[in-house]
Amino acid sequence: MKERIISEIKSMEGNLIGIGTDDADMLVAIENNDDIDLCYILSNGGSGNKRFKLFKKGRSKKVNIKKLSKYFRLRSIDNILCDYDTVKKYIRSFIGESIYIIRGYIYLYGNIKDLGDLDSKYKRYTDDVKIIKNNRSFLLIVDGSKTKINIFKNGLYKIKDFLIYVIDKVTDLLIN
Repeated sequence: MKERIISEIKSMEGNLIGIGTDDADMLVAIENNDDIDLCYILSNGGSGNKRFKLFKKGRSKKVNIKKLSKYFRLRSIDNILCDYDTVKKYIRSFIGESIYIIRGYIYLYGNIKDLGDLDSKYKRYTDDVKIIKNNRSFLLIVDGSKTKINIFKNGLYKIKDFLIYVIDKVTDLLIN
């Protein structure tokens, strides 16, 4: 799967946000791609911290992963490359925020056990969702050029996801 991600990186154009992308081969592929104009690498400042470091031109700035739309404008980012393990805790808000700022593609990769209903959450916004599965990992590719953004619907999706999360926690508590 790593080779597939690197081949996708080599075909990227425009600007890129890399969240949790700390693999040396991926970083070398990003650096060697001349079609990438700007690259923002967000690295986690520690476990349990929702503020990620944004490295840009030698300076570092703390960015709240739950409020990406505060730092990036509507349809301002061409590609997002994200490790699912990094944003697993913030996935309810990350989906809406990533759809808001993207005008190209979202590449989300991780362990196959974590895939769950992630594709159905992105299919709320667009029908162009591809899943490439391996024995142990997955790569979710979302075409953000045809997404439909409605603030009211996005708020309803957040409430629905929160209620599902609460119900899951209550059932886990009752079962245990």
